[in-house]
Amino acid sequence: MWAKQKQQTGFTIVELLIVIVVIGILAAITIVAFNGVQQRARDTQRKSDLTQIAKSLHLYNADNGTFAGSGSGCGSGGNGSGWYHSDYDGAGPYVSTSQCLVTGKQISAHLTDPQWSQGCIAVPDTTPVQSDCSYYMKYECGSGTYLYANLESMPHSTTDTDGACMTTLDSSYGMNYHIRVN
Repeated sequence: MWAKQKQQTGFTIVELLIVIVVIGILAAITIVAFNGVQQRARDTQRKSDLTQIAKSLHLYNADNGTFAGSGSGCGSGGNGSGWYHSDYDGAGPYVSTSQCLVTGKQISAHLTDPQWSQGCIAVPDTTPVQSDCSYYMKYECGSGTYLYANLESMPHSTTDTDGACMTTLDSSYGMNYHIRVN
């Protein structure tokens, strides 16, 4: 009688490699898609924050007759313009616009960029402008009061802030989004 051979079961090395490659491709696609979702979520938060700050500035104006601008003691040099969270030197006598709104109870808490960082470096000679500015900015000029942010998912160019109060914030600090408060 012929001896019956056992048939071996399992996967071949080639089959295992194909499965590993397919899993790797799916993981890479998922990571890229997830990163884009995170950027858009942070940008949505930035837009929402600027809208909330604008509403708070309107309340501040109703209470004080100014949009936290000149003579209010808010912002850089007391003119209300500059970084939203800073009085630049930290020594006073001025306080940040953010602190003015919290102290005046026009806003309940400080709103910060979702990727807020202590530093801000812009590379103005690059196209598009590259920046890691994770701050909000506020400027006042004759045409009104404007709030600025750096959106991650929006392309940068040197014309992003044209038509706004400070037309150089795109090339100086990478700001590519702005809203007009008044």
